[in-house]
Amino acid sequence: MKVCKFGGSSVANADQIRKVKKIVESDPQRRVVVVSAPGKRHKEDEKITDMLYTCDALSRKGESIKETFGIIRQRFLEIASELQVAGSLKDSLDEIEQKIAAGAGPDYAASRGEYLSALMIAEFLGAQFVDAQEVVRLTDDGRVDESSYPLVTERLRGEGVKVMPGFYGATVNGELKTFSRGGSDISGAIAARGAMAEVYENWTDVSGILMADPRIVDDPKPIKEISYAEIREMASIGANVFHEEAIAPVKSIGVPINVKNTNDPSAPGTFIVLNRDSVKDPIVGVSGKKPYRKVLIEKFMLNRYPDFPGQVLKLLRSKGLSVDFELKGFDTLTLFVAEDQEISWEQLSEELKRELGADDCRVGSEVAMIGVVGEGLTSNSHITGAAMRALEELEIHVEGLNYGGSPITMLIAVPLRKYQEALKALAKTVAQV
Repeated sequence: MKVCKFGGSSVANADQIRKVKKIVESDPQRRVVVVSAPGKRHKEDEKITDMLYTCDALSRKGESIKETFGIIRQRFLEIASELQVAGSLKDSLDEIEQKIAAGAGPDYAASRGEYLSALMIAEFLGAQFVDAQEVVRLTDDGRVDESSYPLVTERLRGEGVKVMPGFYGATVNGELKTFSRGGSDISGAIAARGAMAEVYENWTDVSGILMADPRIVDDPKPIKEISYAEIREMASIGANVFHEEAIAPVKSIGVPINVKNTNDPSAPGTFIVLNRDSVKDPIVGVSGKKPYRKVLIEKFMLNRYPDFPGQVLKLLRSKGLSVDFELKGFDTLTLFVAEDQEISWEQLSEELKRELGADDCRVGSEVAMIGVVGEGLTSNSHITGAAMRALEELEIHVEGLNYGGSPITMLIAVPLRKYQEALKALAKTVAQV
């Protein structure tokens, strides 16, 4: 069995949904379909889910949702009319509008895009609709509850195609609850594990995952195969490749994920697997995050003060600052602090010295963090040298290097103004390894 999840771009209009039907019907193993809400049809378009959040916000302020929900209604009815299934949605749209206007809450409002999408597509496919609220269980903090899997297994067994909305489920008490944005990928993974699928196909608008951001790097190489661990590392260093929480449900039983293109279904896409052969392709990608501020804190005989790093992090969190990366020396602690709000670095430095007894604190200029990721990194020592030479040739100063914190990721901090130049150079270098 194959579980297929179709993202917002794959169900954005009637033509795209016809492609979905053709894909599903081309392989009898595709018996479970998970769908997102309709996404953007063009760059200036607005996502259905964003408009539903707007409706909830208007409702909570006591304002009318009629105009905004009218746009949502028209969008769904236009798609359904083209697919000749419009009759099934009208009553549902009326009920949803009434409940949102009455204050049903943000989780209910946001989930209705997927709900309506799945109702419509199930009828178009002649398939059975399975409401995610009845089978997907979430903890209060939004994680997948293990009780989901037997419920999903029971509802997805049997003949015929089943269609389930993504992005939401219910608490163990049955109260409707959504995932974080992009959570339909998680829903697909839950369905894949519950159905004990051979493959989890994740259909989107790109033919797999690329080695680098195509908005910065010209014609980056596609990745044929990448491990669960590598995809997590890529996501943590800024690559928008795959919802990282969607790895967990399938990782435990080793279901491979195949990222494919709805607009080019014959393309092989990218396989995300438990283990891969890293001899031929030691590096899978290069990605980056920015901006950060490099903060160097000195504390003589730092190892004698094991609580000091934790106290520093606690102080920074109290200021609303987050530390994504850190390097520790004998007498120094180097932190790369996400710079997403205004702060007086001079005052922070004085507070670290006054409150925590730091000997000195120096705040550097803005930097970007670039990660070189691959399970063949440590077994190919020449990769580090090649990366450093590529930056040296461009006279790009390395502000920080972490090689070994993770055995599959090398982190390189570079001046923010040199970010794109450095990313291009590193992507070119590792593609030739």
